[in-house]
Amino acid sequence: MSRAPKIPSTSDSSFYVMASGQIESAIFSGNLDNLYCRYALSFGNDWGVIHGVDSGLSQIARKDAGSQDQSVTWNFPIDCTFKATNAFGWPRLAISVYGVDALGRDVVRGYGSLLLPTSPGSHVRYVHTYTPMSSSILQRFISWMSGTHPEFFDSKFVSQGEGREVTRVRNTGVVKVTVNVMTKGMESFGYNSG
Repeated sequence: MSRAPKIPSTSDSSFYVMASGQIESAIFSGNLDNLYCRYALSFGNDWGVIHGVDSGLSQIARKDAGSQDQSVTWNFPIDCTFKATNAFGWPRLAISVYGVDALGRDVVRGYGSLLLPTSPGSHVRYVHTYTPMSSSILQRFISWMSGTHPEFFDSKFVSQGEGREVTRVRNTGVVKVTVNVMTKGMESFGYNSG
């Protein structure tokens, strides 16, 4: 009786995390409409994308005029598979919501960040969004007059910890995200995945 040769497994040197789902909808304070969403996944140096995209831009969506529901619906898909050797730098979803103002300019309506769930399964998360505020009354007046509101240079800034402790922000809304997570090979690295 002969034995079949052992095929080396790639999971011995790394583990895999697959995240799929969607940025479903958002509710914002005020009478905001014509909103679109941008997302970017940020992750550590030991992580790499092996399938899917790590950023995207949705369509412009409007509220349903005849409905009591004040949400804006995107149903914007997320699908990304990661390969990693270390849990440090677990992926975060950075969400930026923009809207079109009365003069047709793109204006930031909210930033938010979500740590992708670490356990397998289907998850629903609500991401509270915020926008940066001007640091003085004079700067607020100038931004109101010019129509250029403060915004972050890098949209992934919200998913990082450095430099955020001095940022003044105000709450703007909530974004609903559903994400399905699957993992492979985490147990061989000593992680409990469920």
